[in-house]
Amino acid sequence: MSSGNTVFKDLESTEEVPAYLKRALVSEVNTIRDTMHVVEHFTEHFINTLIVSLSIDGTD
Repeated sequence: MSSGNTVFKDLESTEEVPAYLKRALVSEVNTIRDTMHVVEHFTEHFINTLIVSLSIDGTD
């Protein structure tokens, strides 16, 4: 019977990942990062305005 630590070691591959797969993975990560940057850029002012308008005390 295998202990919990060796079960995952048995699943681990000893082969190398192809270079094209590494490049594709890095490209996908960069695309996600760039997309999140664009979304943050265009929604930052809207969210800040919403927070400020909700925090204004209307009982003057």
